[in-house]
Amino acid sequence: MEQNDQNSANVVDMGALTPEQTQDTQSENSQSESTELDGTELDSTGTAVTGTPAHTVDTPGTQDATQQTSEQEGDESELATDEAHVAPISYEEVLTKMALRHSQSEIDAALAQAIAFEQAQHVEAYQQWELEVVIAQAKRDDALAHNATVTAAENRAESSAESPAVNEGAETALVDVPELPQQPKIDMALRRSCYCTEYVEVDLELTTQTQAQRKEYDDAAHILRIYPATEAHSAEYIAQVQRTRFKASRARKVAQQTVIVEGMEFDADELSQQRMARALLLMNETQTTMWVLANNEVVQVNKKQLFEACKQAGEQQSALWVPAI
Repeated sequence: MEQNDQNSANVVDMGALTPEQTQDTQSENSQSESTELDGTELDSTGTAVTGTPAHTVDTPGTQDATQQTSEQEGDESELATDEAHVAPISYEEVLTKMALRHSQSEIDAALAQAIAFEQAQHVEAYQQWELEVVIAQAKRDDALAHNATVTAAENRAESSAESPAVNEGAETALVDVPELPQQPKIDMALRRSCYCTEYVEVDLELTTQTQAQRKEYDDAAHILRIYPATEAHSAEYIAQVQRTRFKASRARKVAQQTVIVEGMEFDADELSQQRMARALLLMNETQTTMWVLANNEVVQVNKKQLFEACKQAGEQQSALWVPAI
């Protein structure tokens, strides 16, 4: 009943307005209704459905948190990768592989892995040592300053002959000065025990110094080189040894030489030269003789061919016998 009265009042009010005012009022009501319906949608039954925004905007705080999480995950993955690369392996395991005669490539790979693991531990210990040095140095400075103060007070007391009562409040006890921690170092003994051993060849007959057997460690190549003991020889002895070796080398070369005459390869060693010389003495200009070539082929050769082979053999031997100046 009250609602009907209100509607009637509204109608009366509308009737009291002029036609232009009535039209303006209706336009304003239509605009307000359309504005209210802009944020809603109607379903198939005509019911208004509130719309949702198409996308959301990340706030700066959300972006920072996401970035920090990504960086933390990246750091953790890098640490996990480093730990995976440096797998723990001891030098005892490398020595076991050597004792079991594993392949050298497998031993080298295990040794490199053990060295990397030891190096990683050393880096960690070194970083811890640096922190301990800072703390120990601070304590050391405090102790030195305290002792200096006590010593100065004692000196003043002695010089001014003050009574003990005057110095009752002063600190008179010296304190121990702490030592700095020792820097961590890598013990190379275990590492070098896994090196590959290489015996260096030395010409013992040509040495000029007397030295005991010695060992040299190549830490870059992971090799232990062992040098034999040597003896000092005089220049005359070395010259004699070199001459003897030259003669032996020359004789070996002469024994292996050959010559080629008209497509036939003849042995040209000293014994073959003697055989050719004897045959030439007994042959006439038209006579031929059977001869065994360097490839064991038996052929007929005349005096001219045999003479040419003997001549070339002698020239080759002379070139070997007298070294070029």
